[in-house]
Amino acid sequence: MAGWAARLYEPVLGRLLEGVRRTALALSLPHSGMTVIDVGCGAGAMLARYAAAGCRVVGLDASPDMLFEARRRLGPGTWLAIGEAAALPFAADTADLVTATMLLHTLPEEGRPATLAGMARVAGSRGRVLIADYGPDRAPGLGARLARCAAAAIEGLAGHGSGVRSLRAAGGVAGLATAAGMVVESEAAAAGGAIAVVLLRPAAPPNR
Repeated sequence: MAGWAARLYEPVLGRLLEGVRRTALALSLPHSGMTVIDVGCGAGAMLARYAAAGCRVVGLDASPDMLFEARRRLGPGTWLAIGEAAALPFAADTADLVTATMLLHTLPEEGRPATLAGMARVAGSRGRVLIADYGPDRAPGLGARLARCAAAAIEGLAGHGSGVRSLRAAGGVAGLATAAGMVVESEAAAAGGAIAVVLLRPAAPPNR
């Protein structure tokens, strides 16, 4: 992402995501001392909320310009790394919470299972994975339809329209969780029902 686009992301799109972030925080309440890794951290707005609650925070993004903005927001003491979501440079079982907000639909369809599996690996047996992204079109009503239309228009302009459609067709995050060895612990809707916020935990091992 170009420098000017990175600078404008939070003033423009960040405002649209405020409700999504509030929903995500409510689904996995931060507490002092927990370790949070945000994959596709962007300008660091989500990490800043966890850091303010006393969490140890780590951010990963593929864009140096976004990481520059995140560094400005979070300060020099935060570990921010450049890298790809499908190849997380973190050891297994090292985070209490691994998050990704509006990331999966931007990735190639074939790379999404590996990304979720990598997040599950980093969270380990006791951690959780928190994803906010497009889910199946389930919410009824005019407001929900308008929200979906607005989201489709924004993502179409960003060149992610096909990614949104393929993620929805796969059943959203919940539909991809099984292949990553995870199950849905809790779920909430945001942005008028256009966005699903999903908290995942490791699937129970099969009975022997």
